[in-house]
Amino acid sequence: MNLNHEEIIKRLREPFASKDVEWKIQVTTQDKARGMAVAYLDARAVQKRLDEVVGPFNWKNVYSLWHDNSQICGISIYNAERNEWVTKFDGAENSDIEPIKGGLSDALKRAASAWGIGRYLYEMDDIWVEVETNEKSTTIRENQMGKLEAEYNAAVNKMFGAAPEQQAAPAPVAPPAKPTPTSVAPLPSATLTDTSTASPVKDSQNDFKVQSIKPSGKASQLLELIGGTGEVITAYIKASDQVITVGSHLRGVQMERKNSSFGEYNLITDYKAA
Repeated sequence: MNLNHEEIIKRLREPFASKDVEWKIQVTTQDKARGMAVAYLDARAVQKRLDEVVGPFNWKNVYSLWHDNSQICGISIYNAERNEWVTKFDGAENSDIEPIKGGLSDALKRAASAWGIGRYLYEMDDIWVEVETNEKSTTIRENQMGKLEAEYNAAVNKMFGAAPEQQAAPAPVAPPAKPTPTSVAPLPSATLTDTSTASPVKDSQNDFKVQSIKPSGKASQLLELIGGTGEVITAYIKASDQVITVGSHLRGVQMERKNSSFGEYNLITDYKAA
C-alpha cells in the first residue's frame, strides 16, 4: 500500500454503507412494545475495512486472556514510514450468546474502534422502534428497518457533511399500482458518482404533507412526507428552499429515484407550495 499514515487513518474512519451496519435493541419500554436500537458492526465488516485500506498482509490481530471470562484484542497495522508494527488494544467480556466467540468478536470490534473504525456509531442519537418480544429475545419489527436505514443515512450525512447531487427534473410517469410503505434515504457522499438512469417516482395524487425536516449536510435537507393514502416517504431537497416548513403541503411533487454506491434515495426535483 502507498498510503501514508494520515491517509490510512482517514480511510479507516470513513462511514460504512447502511447495508454493512447491524442493529440490536439496547433497552425497551415497560410494555415491551418499543425499544432503543443501537447500530454496530460485525467482525467481518471490520476485517474487510482493514483489508481494503492497508491490505491483508499489513495488519494482524492477537488475543490474550484478561481476568476470568474476558479477553483483550490487539490490532496491529504495519507503518512503512517507521518500519514497525503499531498496535492498539481493547477488551471485552464473554457475551451471553456463544460466550467465547462473542467475546472475541466484541474485543476485536472495540480494538477496531481504537483505530477509528466505526467510532462514529457511538455519536448517533437514540432511535426508538417497534419491537417483538418473547421469552428469549427482543427483535426489531421488519417494517421498522426502512426507518432505521433512513435515520442512519441522515445521521451519517449530517456528521460527515455530504449531500446528494441535484439534477434536473425528469418527465413524469404514471403512479405505481400500490404506494410504497417507507422509501429509504441512503448515505449520500461528496465523492459518489450517480450510477442510475433517472426514473421519476410519484404519489397517486402528487400531494404530500411535510411531517419532519432534518439537516442533511450544507446543501440539502431530508424531508419525511405523508401522502394522501397515509404512506410515508423520505426525500432530499435543497436546503436553500426556506418556503418548506413542518406542516407545509406540497402539490404536484415530482421525485427522481436515484442510485448510488450507498443505496437508493429520492430527490425532489419540482413541487408547488400550497
